[in-house]
Amino acid sequence: MKSQKRVFSNIPIQIKITGLALLIIMLIVGSISTLVIIMDYQEDIEAAENIALQTAKTLSYMPAVQEAFQQGVHSEELGLVIDSIRQDVDASSIIIRDREQVFLMDSDSIDEPMPSALQEEATGIAQMFGNSYVTTVGKGKDSLLVGVSGIQIDYGSYYKMQGTAMVVYDKGQILSGIVDGAKKIIYISIAGILLGLLGSWILARDIRKDMLGLEPNQIASLYLERTAVFRSIREGLVVVDANEEVTMANPAAKTILEIKEKVKGKKLRNVIQSEKVFHTLRDLQKGETVEFEYNGQMLIADAQPVYQEEERIGIIYSIKDKTEIRKMANTLNEVKQYSDDLRAQTHEFKNKLHVLFGLLQLGRIPEALEFLTEESQQQQNSTDFLNRNILDEKVQAILIGKIARASETKVNLYIHPDSSLVPLPDYIGLMPLLTILGNLIDNSLEAVSGRNGGYVSVFTTDYGNDVIFEVTDNGDGIPDELAQTIFQKGYSQKGTGRGYGLYNVVKEISNLGGEIEVESSFGEGTTFTVYLKKEIEAVEKGS
Repeated sequence: MKSQKRVFSNIPIQIKITGLALLIIMLIVGSISTLVIIMDYQEDIEAAENIALQTAKTLSYMPAVQEAFQQGVHSEELGLVIDSIRQDVDASSIIIRDREQVFLMDSDSIDEPMPSALQEEATGIAQMFGNSYVTTVGKGKDSLLVGVSGIQIDYGSYYKMQGTAMVVYDKGQILSGIVDGAKKIIYISIAGILLGLLGSWILARDIRKDMLGLEPNQIASLYLERTAVFRSIREGLVVVDANEEVTMANPAAKTILEIKEKVKGKKLRNVIQSEKVFHTLRDLQKGETVEFEYNGQMLIADAQPVYQEEERIGIIYSIKDKTEIRKMANTLNEVKQYSDDLRAQTHEFKNKLHVLFGLLQLGRIPEALEFLTEESQQQQNSTDFLNRNILDEKVQAILIGKIARASETKVNLYIHPDSSLVPLPDYIGLMPLLTILGNLIDNSLEAVSGRNGGYVSVFTTDYGNDVIFEVTDNGDGIPDELAQTIFQKGYSQKGTGRGYGLYNVVKEISNLGGEIEVESSFGEGTTFTVYLKKEIEAVEKGS
């Protein structure tokens, strides 16, 4: 089956269209011609039956025929009359016979037109009862259509069935006449087929010209390739025609423009809800790039008109999400934070090594041992606590890095002794955790930096259905009027280029299906509490 399809797919479209049109024309012409021939044949047979019957009846009542039977002999004039009648009705033969034999016969053939056995078969009933009827005798191409009528002779006091009159038509001759007439139909049909062939060839050539000389399988391949390329492009592409109706929009464009329904055939104005953005796109010139905001996203767009024979038939809009670029920068920033935490941990460790090395150089072995024992004990206590209570390795790594950074900045960061945490579900990855915990702890460290007695506390628990992270500091707190503003993108009181930390925290928490709460007393401190679902099913149901 596949090889057969491959063979047909290799046939040029022009030949396919021409062949199909020719086949349809031949079927139509052949069907009509056959129907006309059959109807003509049936009409001629019916006409022959009516003429044969009426002629036979007429002959049976003719005075000349009646007189010939009474006298037992027919005249020459009767023979001429019978011949004239046969020619007028175009019959094969006319036979007048008595009960025993042929009384008078006239035929268009020198051969015997009707054998005796067939004559007796045809006249059996008529000779007995004087009926008039039409019958068919013989088989196949030699079959004859016979109109029969009994001849009754009036002898004054009584009537007597004396013989029969038969008018005979050769069905083969009728069919031959039909065939001769059908030749004209066949000639006309052939002419129609040739004209149809020429027209279909011209039509197929014109269709192929409209398809730029490409075959359907080539067009299908181009379409599939174009669709695959169109969908794989990461930037948004929206194609509109000359009437500003959308013909295509790739998945990236639907994601960027937050389009959920089908857009094909819709006006661009109805697809893009913002009137300002719609006019911004429509007014774009070739080679021009514009930056605009749409639904909280910073987008960059340009337009490429599509021309056909110097007439613009559409426009391709390319839309890039600047937010994605910023997101990559934020991700790099989180990685940098993680690297800085590791660097701080390394730096703190090196400082302690230098102190230890200095004590050993001075020969103060007891102090060096005491310092080493104290640091080792603190490190061991911290490690033991994390290994015993915080069983998730990702959270362990983040907390160890932040503890080192706090130590470097001379801020007291401690893990609440009641904290506990089992390994987190797989859907909570390292990067989201680093964004959430890293930013919250860093903000708290900055809030208490340089403050006497400043501290940051981290508490975590997985009791119940949620994983809870709580970061508390005793900094200056947040004024009530800024409680919600701090989560807005770009807002910061720490200078330009800031204001994305808490925004990214909220975004990551939202992606994980969680929630965040903030409690703050101005001048006393702030507590951020994060709630994440333990089970991925719970996240999906809540989303």
